[in-house]
Parts: sequence; C-alpha cells; structure tokens
Amino acid sequence: MSDSRIETLTAAFYHDPLAEFFWPDEKSRTRGLSVGAKFLLDLSSKTWSSETTEGKCAAVIGAAEPGGYPPPFFRSIVALCKLTLRLPSLGPLGAMGKWSSISRQLGEIHPSQPHWYIWVLGAHPNHQGKGLGGKLLIPILQSADENSVVVYLECSNPRSLDFYKKYGFQVTKQIVPVSGGPPIWSLLRKPTSHV
Repeated sequence: MSDSRIETLTAAFYHDPLAEFFWPDEKSRTRGLSVGAKFLLDLSSKTWSSETTEGKCAAVIGAAEPGGYPPPFFRSIVALCKLTLRLPSLGPLGAMGKWSSISRQLGEIHPSQPHWYIWVLGAHPNHQGKGLGGKLLIPILQSADENSVVVYLECSNPRSLDFYKKYGFQVTKQIVPVSGGPPIWSLLRKPTSHV
C-alpha cells in the first residue's frame, strides 16, 4: 500500500537544489526522495497532514517535540534499518559519504537547548500557495510559544526562506557541506509572548 505522504513530499522536494544536486537524473531523484521522505517521517515523533477532498495528502509535516532530538535510540535504529534496506535506490556509495558529511555538519550546528525540530515540511506542488504548510506549522509554533522553546529547522531551497521568515524564523547559519553543492540554511524561531 502506498503512502500518499511520501508521494507528496517527493513531489514537494523534486526541484529542491539539494535533491537536484544528488540526483541529477529524474528517475533516481524520485526514488531517492521517496526513500529520504520515508526516513524523515520514521524519525519524526509527530506527523500531521492535510488531506484533499479525495482523501489524498496535500501537505505533511514531521517534527520532534522538545527532548525528541536526537530521536530515541530504538526509533533511530528502526529508521536506519529501513533506510539500509532501500540503499540501492539512493545511488552510489560515494553519495552516502556526502549524506554522512551533511548529517554530521548539521548536527554540529543543531541547537542544544530544548526545541521543536521540524524534520520535514512540504506541500504537493498542486496545493502550494494555499496556506496548507502554515496551517500545519502553526500548532507547533503555538506550543513552542506556550512552553517558551525555540523551533528549529534546516532548509536547502532559497524559495522557502521567505515562507519561514513570515512565521518568525531567522537564518542563523549558512553552510555548504559538500563541495560544489548548494547551501543549506539553519533557521531558528524564538518563542513569542502573548501579553
């Protein structure tokens, strides 16, 4: 049985600069994004989606609550085992070394204080611009404000920066973790108080 959340995220990130860098040809990009989306959702302790009237996923978010990053050992092992079973679709082993480098460098800039972590957020291209991503994000932002914690994420698509800035995120760092690859931005949103 197919998971329409995976299909939605694959379509949402299809033209992401990082996806195009790792999988220049379309067939391998679709397979790689599908495996990557499943991996990120497996790591997420919380997922929400927005459905179309036909019951298909239009947008999805995967996140970790404060204290949920890094993910618990068991969740990490299960997600890693599932990823390993799908490795042939990710491409050559050299690409795995690049992914490992990216993961290590992102881990080094990850905040140490309690925070919500957005593993993945995407809307299917047919439903982008309709506010669905924001509707999925708002409950997390409200929880963060109520509990005075930050919200953190990484982004590799410059077109998404304005979207996140609209919700109070600020770029904290830009890295280029792989030679010749696109930049990745870390974004942080501080809690706001409602007086």
